[in-house]
Amino acid sequence: MFEMRYPAEIAQHREGKDWVVRFPDLEGTNTGAQTLEGALDEAADCLGSYLAMLIASRKPIPAPSAAKPKQRLIAVPLWIAPKLALYRAMQEKKVSNSELARRLGVRETIVRRMLDPDHTTKSARLEAGLRAVGKRLLIAIDDAA
Repeated sequence: MFEMRYPAEIAQHREGKDWVVRFPDLEGTNTGAQTLEGALDEAADCLGSYLAMLIASRKPIPAPSAAKPKQRLIAVPLWIAPKLALYRAMQEKKVSNSELARRLGVRETIVRRMLDPDHTTKSARLEAGLRAVGKRLLIAIDDAA
């Protein structure tokens, strides 16, 4: 199972006026806000955008490391999580876009759209794609931090 949360270092800077967030597993991912709540919201957006950029550029997705003391786990946003899961599963199983299209009985352009972070894809299609590579989509609800 692929962990869909990444550890983040969250620190208060400038005499308590700003909060800064950094993801140690994802080079160059820094964000922040004036409040802790705002920084947490920005962190989720930053994480989703960074992962979407990796998918769009067809780069490997680093696995999240275990959280260290004083780090917080930030969940991958729902808008990108199923596409990320499909992308990682295809890489893991060495399934090309063309092969997935054949398994699903669709054109390869459909698979490209399924993986495109900027294209809206129905959840049923993403679930079918995951099943075609031997995975399934599970959703968990947890208490807020």
